Amino acid sequence: MDRFRRWWRRYPRQFWLLFGGMTLSMAGTSMVWPFLVLYASRRLSVPLTQIGFLVTLQGLMSLVGISMAGPLVDAWGRKIGMVMGLVGMATAYAGLSFAGTWWHFAVLLGLGGCFAPFFRVGGDAMATDLFPPERREEAFALLRMASNVGIAVGPAVGGFLAASSYQWAFYTAAFTLLVYALLLVLLARETRPQSPYGPASSQRDVKGYLQVLRDGRLLRFLGSALPAWMSVGMIWIFLSVHLAREHGLGEQYYGLLISTNAFLVATLQFQVTRYAQRFSPRNVMVVGALLYAISVGSVIWARVFVHFLLIIVVMTMGEMLLAPTASAWVANLAPPEQRGRYMSTLALMWSLGAGLVSPLGGWLNDRFSPQAPWVAGGALGLLSACLLAYQHPPEGLGFPAAVSSATQERTGSPDPEKGCSSGRQRLKHPVDAR
Repeated sequence: MDRFRRWWRRYPRQFWLLFGGMTLSMAGTSMVWPFLVLYASRRLSVPLTQIGFLVTLQGLMSLVGISMAGPLVDAWGRKIGMVMGLVGMATAYAGLSFAGTWWHFAVLLGLGGCFAPFFRVGGDAMATDLFPPERREEAFALLRMASNVGIAVGPAVGGFLAASSYQWAFYTAAFTLLVYALLLVLLARETRPQSPYGPASSQRDVKGYLQVLRDGRLLRFLGSALPAWMSVGMIWIFLSVHLAREHGLGEQYYGLLISTNAFLVATLQFQVTRYAQRFSPRNVMVVGALLYAISVGSVIWARVFVHFLLIIVVMTMGEMLLAPTASAWVANLAPPEQRGRYMSTLALMWSLGAGLVSPLGGWLNDRFSPQAPWVAGGALGLLSACLLAYQHPPEGLGFPAAVSSATQERTGSPDPEKGCSSGRQRLKHPVDAR
């Protein structure tokens, strides 16, 4: 019990609100989002290429949302952005239960894509505000664990529920998002630091993003990591359809695969991150991208459910290495007054990866064979590993940060509430894209 109290007190109280809210919202939404491509393909009965364009449209609207989310959370606060995103996504999920045409799906997926970045960027920026640089990787890893505790439950339940009716799954997703929004309104405090340039300069959206885009280190890193996000996007977007069409494995089986991914992250992410801090973050991300390449490329040889289960395990190991390290990498590049923009740029690249790979995978499937997307996905992972090998970590990330964190544990960490305002911060996602 004493150990639990020390663990609880090590982190700010508001961080645990983020942790609990992430678990709740992801448990609800993950009953739906893993099956959206399969749901749309069955509801509309159109070629997979057209379904891929729906995902691309969602990604394009995410770019619109991201362009607004960064300046908004920098100018008006993290809390407002998160609540706006949660309510907007809840509206989209509720509407999808009635969607019957391609245009219905286009409008509702676009709406959800536009509002999701407000929640994601606001939450990441709030988490960044709560921790000094040397503790961000731990915080991001814990938030990923929270997200995946919810995802460990949601798809397993949602897969069985969706096999008979999707409607209640959509309603549950919308309800959990609204509950989290209410908790934030009632319990969360604003964490946005005061900009030395004043709030007016934070509203100069175009100028602010031009400043971000002049950061050559950020652009080189994002360009190197983009193929990895495209690679793993093949699994998140097309594996459910591949299982159903090529192997006769329905929603229940795909739900179990997603729950396996989430369970592994929820139980191992923190330990994997602490172990990975012993090594160069560049090498950690290279290994993560290679594991993506191996897992995605191996789909062409999978024949039974156990094969796909092993593929998900390998992919998850890559995810646990690459995702938190990439978030901390960008966080440590960001000046305090531009964290929202930097984090929204990272979110933009995640959305761009999904948006690019969706029509590519659909076209390869329809034009060549069901195996072609997986070959391309494996090649993208290898390309990313090669590009990441030439990146150089920003200040505060890597072995010195791990030593600093370990030293704090041995000598006594600073009071978490005081630590909330003492250091620069950054964000890490969790959804996950998903």
